[in-house]
Amino acid sequence: MNVNPRNIMLGLDKRSSIIIKNISDDLNEMQFKKIVFTFSKEIDFFYIPKNIKTRRNLRVAFVNVLNYKQIVPIYMGLLYKMKFIYSSPKIKMEICYSKVQGKEQLIKRFFSNELINVNQNQINNCYHN
Repeated sequence: MNVNPRNIMLGLDKRSSIIIKNISDDLNEMQFKKIVFTFSKEIDFFYIPKNIKTRRNLRVAFVNVLNYKQIVPIYMGLLYKMKFIYSSPKIKMEICYSKVQGKEQLIKRFFSNELINVNQNQINNCYHN
């Protein structure tokens, strides 16, 4: 389900975890993290899965915010900023709610040995406080 800023501001949607799809694979994790943190400092989880062989991002990012209303500046800022980053009008970034909600659940989902075989670098590159 796509993020609807109006519903967030009205308090009708209080989910705190989003997935950002179709990130340019030319952006590395630190570049995209810097962009996202420009719009909100209230982020307690940020993770971009990478292809271990190519070291490129898988074109998605998972973000959890401390206050659900912080999704709005991230959403609005990314929609504006991405216009200048993408060279092709065919690629459209999407911001949707994650099926998994909350920092603890995201950590459990992405770093469970049952789901994926991660190396220590991937865990270290995940931002959570």
